[in-house]
Amino acid sequence: MNLISLFVALFFSMNASLVRADVWHATETWNSYWENDYQEWVNKNLKTNIFTTDEGLLSGISTDCADALYDIRIQYSYEHSLPFVINAPEALHPKMKTFGNDTSMFDSIKNERTRVRAFIDYINDEEGTSTIFKDTFPVSIHEINSGILYLVEWSLFGKQERHSYILKGFNADRELLYYASDAPRKVRKLQIDTKYPRFSYGSAPFGFRRWRHPEHLLIPEKDIPASEGYSIEQYKLLEKVGKKQILKEIRKQLQN
Repeated sequence: MNLISLFVALFFSMNASLVRADVWHATETWNSYWENDYQEWVNKNLKTNIFTTDEGLLSGISTDCADALYDIRIQYSYEHSLPFVINAPEALHPKMKTFGNDTSMFDSIKNERTRVRAFIDYINDEEGTSTIFKDTFPVSIHEINSGILYLVEWSLFGKQERHSYILKGFNADRELLYYASDAPRKVRKLQIDTKYPRFSYGSAPFGFRRWRHPEHLLIPEKDIPASEGYSIEQYKLLEKVGKKQILKEIRKQLQN
């Protein structure tokens, strides 16, 4: 490459970097430290008015149950300079396999906070209870704590319905606190279920699950390392005790 060609290449490279804007630039990487910090952050900072307060990144965001779970993870990721990456929404197939904070889709929005909120709205439009399974994995029972998701399906008048919660943590009586938004999608406070949610789960892939790290999105669920908390222990227990008893048995183990 001659000097003129080199100069031209450098010029366009520099200008491209100025034009292109990630939704936010992640400088950290998800690991056990950040998962533990996320758990503590949810336990200490997640409030039922996170979407209805006058302040905060998620203020005024309309959600249903799955939206709220995505949005809470996005807020933590953004505020701690971590990546937020999920399997690409169906609308982006087959061009993309994953989709996250490094997308250039929102380049035209110069204000970073406004750009992040536009990203959140897009995620909420495209993702839901039918997609969240591929972005998460089942955890061992002893991993069930703040920040873990609870996903459930039931039949109502012959129609399959789904709901999703995030665990706030434990109350003073060592009972799990389940936080959830609901349908239809609107700006609302999170609802609280204590001790038991409204419905139990009867099979995989429902139950207690954790967000996948970016490097685990495109691999089979069973290949996620046990060191990350992956386990089918809850499903083995489910086979043993049945749908009516599974939450009681898990509660018993968590309280011991």
